[in-house]
Amino acid sequence: MKKLAEMTWPETAAYLERRDALLLPLGTCEQHGRHLPLACDTLIAEAFASAIAEETGVAIAPTLAYGVNLPCDRFVPGTAGLTFDALRASVRGLLSDWVRQGFRTFFLVTAHGCAVDGFGFAHHEAIKCAALPFLEDALCRVFILFPYWTDVGDLLDRQDGVEHAGEVETSLGLHLFPEHVRVERAVDGPPDAEEARFEAFPEGVAAGPPPGDWSGSEGAPTSATAEKGRAIFERCLGPLVELVRRENHG
Repeated sequence: MKKLAEMTWPETAAYLERRDALLLPLGTCEQHGRHLPLACDTLIAEAFASAIAEETGVAIAPTLAYGVNLPCDRFVPGTAGLTFDALRASVRGLLSDWVRQGFRTFFLVTAHGCAVDGFGFAHHEAIKCAALPFLEDALCRVFILFPYWTDVGDLLDRQDGVEHAGEVETSLGLHLFPEHVRVERAVDGPPDAEEARFEAFPEGVAAGPPPGDWSGSEGAPTSATAEKGRAIFERCLGPLVELVRRENHG
C-alpha cells in the first residue's frame, strides 16, 4: 500500500507515470456518543481507504480529518469542524494542486453524512461543490465513496440501517479499532431518536451544552459486536473496491 505522505516527490512522479488515481480519506472530529472516539468517522474512512488501496494499488493521500458537523453538536466538548464553505475550499485547493501535477482520478472516501432536517447532506454537498469546477472543465474525475450506500440492514439486530453512534458504527469500531471503544459506556438512543436528539436544540441549532443525561447516541449501540463489524465492513467494502477497479485507469 502506497501512502503519499511517505513517498518522496521523485517516487510520486514515478507513480504518476503508471497511474493517475488518488484516494483521499475525509473525516470528522465529532462526538459519537459516550463510547466512541471523536475520530470515529475518520478512523472508519481511513480503514476503508486502506483496504481499497491494498486491493487496487491506488495511493492514499493524507487524511483531511475535519468535516461539516451537525449544528446541534457544536457545544459538545471536543467536537470541531469546518463550515460548508471552508470544507469546499479545502477540498478544492487540494484537488487543484494535484490536478496541476497530473492526477486525474480522485476517490474521496468519507463515512460521515450530516443529514438532518434542513441541513441536508451538507458534508457531501460541500465535497461535490468543491469538485464541480474541475468536472465542468473536464480536468479530472471525482468519485465520492460512502460505505453506507450499501444496505446492511439484514446484518443488524435492532436497527434497519445506520444511526449516529449506533449499532453499525459501534460494530465497525469494535472490529477496526477496539482499543478506542468504551463499550461499557454505550447508551441506546431513545425510541424516537430524531425528536429526542433535537428537543433541547430548537431548529437543530445548539444554544448551549446538551442536558446532562444526553448521550449523543442514536439506535442500539449496545447490540454491537465485532463480528457484525467485520460483516458490515466486508459487505460495504466490496462495491467500493469494484468501483475503484472499474474507474482506475492505471
